[in-house]
Amino acid sequence: MSFGRRGTSLPEGPSPRTRAWVAFLLRHGAIIWAIAIALGVFGTWRTVLVYAHLRSDLELLLPRQTPSVIALDELRERVSGLQYLSVIVDTGKPENMPAAERMLDDLAARVRTYPPDLVRAVRVGDAEERAFLEKHAALYLEESDLQAILDRVQARRDWEVSKETGTSLDDDPNAAPPLDFSDIEKKYDERTRGKGKTENGRFENAEMHTALMLVEATSYSSAQGKSAELFKRVKHDLAELGGPDKYAPGMRVGYAGDVAITVEETSALVSDLSLSAVLVLVFVFGSLLYYFRWWRAVVIILPPLGLATVLAFGIASLPPFNVTELNSNTAFLGSIIVGNGINVGIMLMSRYVEERRRGMPVEPALVLAVWGTRPGTLTAALAASASYGSLILTQFRGFRQFGYIGGLGMILAWVCAFVLMPPLTRWVDRGTVDPRPLSRDSFSVHVARLIKARPRAIVLICAAVTAVAVATIGRLDDSQLERDFAQLRRRDTWTVGEGYWGRRMDTLLGTYLTPMALLGDDGDQTRKNAASIRADRDDGRFGDMVNSVRTIDDVLPQHQPEKLALLEQIKDTMTPRIRASLPEDKKTTIERLLDESEDHPIAVEDLPPTFTTGLRERDGHYDRIVLVYPTPSKELWEGPALASFVGHLRQIAAENAPPGMRPARVAGSLSLSTDIIACIRRDGPKASFIALAGVMAIVLLLFRFTVATARVIVSLLVGVTWLLGLVVGFHIKINFINFIAFPITFGIGVEYAVNVMTRFIQDGGRDTSQAVRATGGAVALCSATTIIGYSSLLVAENRALFMFGLVAVLGEITCLTTAVIALPAWLESHALRDVEERRRDLPALREDEPRPSSR
Repeated sequence: MSFGRRGTSLPEGPSPRTRAWVAFLLRHGAIIWAIAIALGVFGTWRTVLVYAHLRSDLELLLPRQTPSVIALDELRERVSGLQYLSVIVDTGKPENMPAAERMLDDLAARVRTYPPDLVRAVRVGDAEERAFLEKHAALYLEESDLQAILDRVQARRDWEVSKETGTSLDDDPNAAPPLDFSDIEKKYDERTRGKGKTENGRFENAEMHTALMLVEATSYSSAQGKSAELFKRVKHDLAELGGPDKYAPGMRVGYAGDVAITVEETSALVSDLSLSAVLVLVFVFGSLLYYFRWWRAVVIILPPLGLATVLAFGIASLPPFNVTELNSNTAFLGSIIVGNGINVGIMLMSRYVEERRRGMPVEPALVLAVWGTRPGTLTAALAASASYGSLILTQFRGFRQFGYIGGLGMILAWVCAFVLMPPLTRWVDRGTVDPRPLSRDSFSVHVARLIKARPRAIVLICAAVTAVAVATIGRLDDSQLERDFAQLRRRDTWTVGEGYWGRRMDTLLGTYLTPMALLGDDGDQTRKNAASIRADRDDGRFGDMVNSVRTIDDVLPQHQPEKLALLEQIKDTMTPRIRASLPEDKKTTIERLLDESEDHPIAVEDLPPTFTTGLRERDGHYDRIVLVYPTPSKELWEGPALASFVGHLRQIAAENAPPGMRPARVAGSLSLSTDIIACIRRDGPKASFIALAGVMAIVLLLFRFTVATARVIVSLLVGVTWLLGLVVGFHIKINFINFIAFPITFGIGVEYAVNVMTRFIQDGGRDTSQAVRATGGAVALCSATTIIGYSSLLVAENRALFMFGLVAVLGEITCLTTAVIALPAWLESHALRDVEERRRDLPALREDEPRPSSR
């Protein structure tokens, strides 16, 4: 069947080919279903394997060739460590701090027994590092500062000598050169103390009621496996110790750091998916029962749909697709395939039940149902598949995997429904279909009456809404893109989760725990990069985003022989009389500097392991990496600030690249976030345009260009316009997950309009009532099940999933409204116009007719 020249060709009825196809399915149903079951076992096995590799890390969303992903892979190959799990104790009151210390010490003792492939180091404070610095304090002073100390001591010595020998020209005792080193002491005290608020050589602050323990993971990895194992073991050991209440009532424990973020976000995904699956199954089952009022319809529809779903994941996991793990974009595709794919089965079953309630036998009813729903559902399935498939053409890996699985799912849902439902229907339907026709009180009947009574008013209202939406869309700009990644985390993270405890940790330590890393290829390149970053930080070009910069030169003192020589001169010059002249509050500091400092150079092997974390490479190099520690602030979550920060680091790396060598690579979570924003800005419009073009091409290919085809496309465009108007009007931010709702909506929007238009044409193209009452009701059920699938995400803890569900539900509502109300009203208004034209022409026609002669 095709739309005629004016889109209103009369139905020709089922063809012999359709009758033969249905007869074939019914005759070989047992064999077909045996093959389906075997495929189902394979699909289920592959689906379980794919879901077992569920990961929430951002890098899985980006293409492998993205600079941040390349840099992160290189960082893992070169360096171990740099990821932490922080156990944070809220003591409740300062008096509980000793109890918190005992608990963390006991827990640290247990964690230190963990396998070396899980834990690299455990710290409850920085006492070891401070002791090392005090022991080698002189070597960590700059050479110019040691020279300044020597100059001041020598000046005082010379004054003392001249006074003793009587050669002094100044008899004023107050003219003695002061032995004041407070300026130098302040300089290094600020460097040592940093911006943190720790006390007593431990990671604690009594006034903040906070103490913490840092567990450094062995490898830098965003994989859930190791992170989950470490997190689980720490929580288990803390429980075995009796928990915080055993040490002091009123204390609380929380977790922060990269490990905690990975575990928290992944557990939220798993929890959200489980809840989503349950809600979808329960409410979809209930919706089918309510609409069909025949429980066997549910038994017929769901098994083919389930097979299509697991086959989509199973096939996508094989070459050439190779989707072997799920990320935050693809994790909830199971619910979406069920919600969208069920539409085919609903349309087929709705037409079948309609014919059976008219008294038609099973096989003829199946023939008529297959013939009547095949064009519309095939177009809809191909359009939906094209919408998903458009994402494959983007570079954003999160989009591409979504496109593979979703595109396969829509095609497989159509194939499984039209191959498996007819024989299953024959087995299940033993003359038990409820003979009652559609209730006169059903929603679709009321909608049909309203359209019949007020078509022009509805068209005018829809036109007005469209005009408002177009005007609203005019305000769309780059600010609509979600740049605050804090809004995409777990819903409760900022009140009770890692977000809350992480802020307390950052405030206590005064720095972002995990640095950005510039991966260079030689020491000179590294020194130039570090010098440029420090210079730009001091000039304010980074704002307040850079807390500290570290290279091996910062932890392994430079020019040690020269410094040791100056130290010996200071010792020789510092006579007992000069020592006695030192201020009492400074005497201890100077004596520690002179008497306790080692008199031999420090080697890399002498440094505490924490000094070289992130700098020590697996091949033994120490001088090829610059670590940039950001200052904890809200800017770390905001897109523009992130883009500026990461872009500036990359610019410095490019400017300092030696001739013939590549620039240093900028690795870290912040560069990943920056590249995600850039990827969405580039691939988002591209995916939307391709999806829209693909959907329109499929409609034109299957139905040719007719008036009816144009009406279907206009219905789609109006629905999408309304959706965009709502998104812009209500300031709904577009992020890397909910953007997928837009190309998907193209497929949905055309699906509903095609099914309504197909039925309108099959019924003769003159009356919209039956199309709205029958097909419109089925379309509404299709939309209801899809809305159920999307709405299940509105209860998700993950905010990104919530925002996807919100945009997708709005798209469903707008496209359903245009297909079931706006399009039929438009058709009805045109039918009224044709009738009025014929009535106006009728008197003239009668006057032109020959009058019978009188006798």
